[in-house]
Amino acid sequence: MKQYIILALALFSLSNSFSQVENNNKKIRVFLDCQSYCDQDFIKREIPFVDYVNDRFQSNVFILSNHQVTGSGGREYKLQFTGREIFTGVNDTLSFVRQATATDDEGRQQMVQTLKLGLVKYLARTEQGKNVQITVKENEGEVGKGTEEEQEDPWNLWVFNARLNGYLNGDKNYFSNSFSTGFSASRITEKFKTTTSLSYGVNKNRFGEGEDAFEFSNENYRANNTTVWSLGDHWSAGGYVEFLRSDFSNYTSSWTLSPAIEYNFFPYSESNSNYVGLMYKVGPSYFDYIEETIYLETEELRFKHNLSLDISLNKKWGQLSGSASYGHYFHDVSKNRLTFSGYADLRLYKGLSLNFSGYYALQRDQLNIAKGDISNEDLLTRRRQLDSNYSFYTSFGIRYRFGSIFNNVVNPRFDGAGSMFFF
Repeated sequence: MKQYIILALALFSLSNSFSQVENNNKKIRVFLDCQSYCDQDFIKREIPFVDYVNDRFQSNVFILSNHQVTGSGGREYKLQFTGREIFTGVNDTLSFVRQATATDDEGRQQMVQTLKLGLVKYLARTEQGKNVQITVKENEGEVGKGTEEEQEDPWNLWVFNARLNGYLNGDKNYFSNSFSTGFSASRITEKFKTTTSLSYGVNKNRFGEGEDAFEFSNENYRANNTTVWSLGDHWSAGGYVEFLRSDFSNYTSSWTLSPAIEYNFFPYSESNSNYVGLMYKVGPSYFDYIEETIYLETEELRFKHNLSLDISLNKKWGQLSGSASYGHYFHDVSKNRLTFSGYADLRLYKGLSLNFSGYYALQRDQLNIAKGDISNEDLLTRRRQLDSNYSFYTSFGIRYRFGSIFNNVVNPRFDGAGSMFFF
């Protein structure tokens, strides 16, 4: 009996050894969670030495890509590598910045380079590691230098954007055209941020033809500034200033000043993955109306405040973001607004995922609604804002994927056929 037990243990040990060798000879199984700004076909072509799986539970390397906008208008990407199975405990986080002026190709080249760097430590733990060759390209003219010299910035971190847009759409019975333009300037540092924007837009519409045609147009002007100072890892203070002229909203002019303070329950350095912020705003608003309102006002100065809680989480199990806010005018507490919004993309189990987005507002603070009867044209065309004590939207979906977990093959044939005919 003792001999049989020893033989069984030897066979079991040998089986485990063969299993380990077989496992080491297999390709790394990667699940790449890269929802946006990510050319997955290009990545698969440039990094063919791993197996890409459709289910994160079947992977042994999980890669989560997060990004946020930088002060210059670019994007900072953070790639979080998490090892599973034989790589359990082997984790890393790498980052790179895609400049605002970078082309899509330059951006995806940066993504591939960072992914390759992150995968090296996993390859080193497999039989594939012996086939890895590492070369370092030295920048011309910088051989022997200890650190890269800082570059002077003639713009002192200021970034400017200008835009011009036009749109035409119609047929015999309907015609619509719009024009908009805008300009923005911003300066963002670790301790200070200011952003100013100016915009103008006009929209013209025609329904029907001839003498029975119904036509209307809307113009809007907007100018706003947001300025904020850092008060540490969790606190910030600043304010908002806004001017608005809008035919749709019945404003000849609207001025709002809102000092604000914010507390982030996580350090701001973790905002790529974790953000839970509580903000309080308070200040005056002045309204000069185009038409007399349902409250018999042609102009008024009111004070209001608002408290909001915002959440954003980006994890291995999916994405979750939401907001809840409440505010009211001081002259009449019944003139208030309570809003909820949220977005979730959750992976429930293997190929099963659930997504949801929604918004709901109880709005009793519409001081700007014009007095007068509501015509059929107002209802059908929504040419002006109408009184409503609530508004909402929602969308949801569920997806289940099954079959082969591998998706290494890239085949672009017929991908673009006929797409130009769909609007």
